[in-house]
Amino acid sequence: MAVAAVTACRAAEVKKKGVRVVEGKEIPWNIFSPKEPYVGKVVPNVKHPQTLTEPTGDPNWETTHVTFDHGGKVPYLEGQSIGIIAPGPDKKGETPARIRLYSIASSAVGDDETSKTVSLCVKRVVDVEGQYANREVGEDKPDKAGTV
Repeated sequence: MAVAAVTACRAAEVKKKGVRVVEGKEIPWNIFSPKEPYVGKVVPNVKHPQTLTEPTGDPNWETTHVTFDHGGKVPYLEGQSIGIIAPGPDKKGETPARIRLYSIASSAVGDDETSKTVSLCVKRVVDVEGQYANREVGEDKPDKAGTV
């Protein structure tokens, strides 16, 4: 009878909301959803420059290090990804925009080692009406959704 009780407890742990048990460790998993998202904010990062790459003449030269403050409410581990819903409509005009998944670039404690931030490295792609924009001349224009 004691074996059945232990097995039932383990099954209950596996079904705990927001975690998965992998090799005996609880891993944060799908804590938030599109219907119940967590709203974070972009913050300056004093340890890493925002723009990681140098201009090359290619309009798509820019890769940025973007840091979000989540107040310690979005636990994660190295190797996980995070879903971001951009404000406003998507390129088809649908609101809210669909989730975009990004690989997390920071360690589990964040760049500031407080476990309150998460960082992503994002490559900017400049494409307006099927043509690449020339950033040097200032031809960056918003796309149909109004984002640049």
